[in-house]
Amino acid sequence: MEENMKITLQKISDGNEEVIIKYRQMTKQIDGIVKYLEGQDEKLLGNKDGEQVLVSVNKVIYLESVDGITWFYTKEEAYRCELTLAMWEMMYVKDGFFRCSKSMIINIYHIRRLKSLPGKRIDATMDNGEHVIISRHYSGELRSILRRDV
Repeated sequence: MEENMKITLQKISDGNEEVIIKYRQMTKQIDGIVKYLEGQDEKLLGNKDGEQVLVSVNKVIYLESVDGITWFYTKEEAYRCELTLAMWEMMYVKDGFFRCSKSMIINIYHIRRLKSLPGKRIDATMDNGEHVIISRHYSGELRSILRRDV
């Protein structure tokens, strides 16, 4: 959440529930909240053990390309994906996905902890406990994104 964002909850005994969002500028976070509230959570088709499964895009923690096959990871599972990393990056960069190396894309909203490493690299601990190394080629861009968006 943004630093200055105030959240007010009010219990009511009757009437319709209502959500009011006040904002100065539409940000990715606020847009994501609106989409969630409207039930427009986009689904992604993944393959696991010969079955096709629909997974919410916002549950994807990171993606990895291994031997030409793209995999995406949630807290619990890994799924094979038909999209390439380049296609994914083009389609979902607005949703917080960031290319962190030649073979990986992470969801910046699932970063739990960051640690600077020698050589301008960054060790990102993700929500599922995995450590993802952001290469020096991409680390400056990540720092810039985190300063303005998260």
